[in-house]
Amino acid sequence: MATPIAPNRASFDAAAVAHATGGRVVRAKAGRVATGFTTDSQAVVAGSAFVALRGETHDGHGFVGAAVVAGAALVVVERGRAPDETSVDVVEVEDTLAAWGAIAQAHLAAWRSGRPDARVVAITGSAGKTTTKELCAALLRTVGPVHATAGNLNNRVGVPAVLLQLDAGHRFAVVEVGMSVPGEIAALAALVAPDVAVVTNVGLAHAGGVGGRLEDVAREKGALFAGLRAGGVAVANADDAAVMGETRRVPAGTRVATFGGRSSTPGRAGGDAVAYRLASREPLGLDGSRLTVDRPGGEPVSLVLPIPGEAAAIDLVAALAAAEAAAAGPVDAAGAMRALGPIAGRMHVRRGHGITVLDDAYNANPGSMRAALGTLAECPGSRRVAVLGEMRELGPAGPREHAVLGDAVADAGVSLLVSCGGMADAIADAARARGVDAVKAHDAAEAARVVAGRVLPGDVVLVKASRSVGAERVVAALLDSPEIARDAPAPLEGAR
Repeated sequence: MATPIAPNRASFDAAAVAHATGGRVVRAKAGRVATGFTTDSQAVVAGSAFVALRGETHDGHGFVGAAVVAGAALVVVERGRAPDETSVDVVEVEDTLAAWGAIAQAHLAAWRSGRPDARVVAITGSAGKTTTKELCAALLRTVGPVHATAGNLNNRVGVPAVLLQLDAGHRFAVVEVGMSVPGEIAALAALVAPDVAVVTNVGLAHAGGVGGRLEDVAREKGALFAGLRAGGVAVANADDAAVMGETRRVPAGTRVATFGGRSSTPGRAGGDAVAYRLASREPLGLDGSRLTVDRPGGEPVSLVLPIPGEAAAIDLVAALAAAEAAAAGPVDAAGAMRALGPIAGRMHVRRGHGITVLDDAYNANPGSMRAALGTLAECPGSRRVAVLGEMRELGPAGPREHAVLGDAVADAGVSLLVSCGGMADAIADAARARGVDAVKAHDAAEAARVVAGRVLPGDVVLVKASRSVGAERVVAALLDSPEIARDAPAPLEGAR
């Protein structure tokens, strides 16, 4: 489910690249400017630039020759690795990944200098950051042109790629910021320098990579607040103590705007007024929710959010706080939601063969799993079915967090659960102990075959797992299946 990187029109000559990256021009043709920067040699076109990244399993320096043959005007390589070809400009740097970010940072600075009303919103969180990003972008499009992160381009390769696509026509950039290793958000915050920084919540997602504890995740997420530009706004979840604790890191000259759910105490959060609050929500089943949102200095906002569940409603409140901070005024929230399309892999309601699939297969962690099961509980159908895979990168808490989800499965009224192997089997064991019909498949491919053979017309099926599980195969099997079972046969041979 990796997102392809779209081309860009960023333009620099070798001297400008060397200045931005702290590198050295090895050779350059006078007056030559490279347009379009990429890390993929197959995406090189005549006159573009190729940055040779080196990772754990690949080395882009092995493709410099191919980039030159494809017409690259400029290549950026590590020191001592300049190619012999004299037809191409060459800049050597200490670290090509850092250089990739520095080139994007220079492009961002040029974009900002070209229009005083330019604003950057950066969004992170353990759950809901992609939905919040999509909602924020939709809200801001009612004010001006928006460029937003596509798919999962939220790491040290993806974020620069997103920034390089900015052009003079954009007024807003909405950037998703992810985390898998210590210091990643701090590095990206320094690159993006957001005008508005949003932390949706803090949970154990990716905790294994940063120390394993909730406070470790909070420290990493809070780095986005610390990276705010002067005059910026930190948008913080008033209902999450870990998020509120990180607001102490906002720089001087910035402010904090809080958001919260219906359980928030109206008007108070950590001693400050709750700026945006979900005042009411009427579930509309698969059609979403009817919401009323209180906001500061204005009339409450009433709208229909076409995404089901309480979690999506909270994401909308966060997005509204961020959008109005970036726009420095109200946005047409109701109009934006009327124009909103589905968000792939995020509680995407899909129908086929008499069943409804809640496609939430893009990612999973304990908080988002509980939220998804809560959404499933609100959806009408003959039966509620769940296909759940592992929540990965949780560190030492992984086994326990899977086991306790069995109660959430039962409480959601799930009739049939199919797990996708690994630690997800613990969910099935615990749910079975609560009386749920639970089948343990070896992996997502087998889970797809099991559930396709057991679902009935009228069922509502939730599919959710960490991205590396490949649970999108389950969605495909359900929607592409020529027949949905009329009975409930025994599990396929080999299912556990």
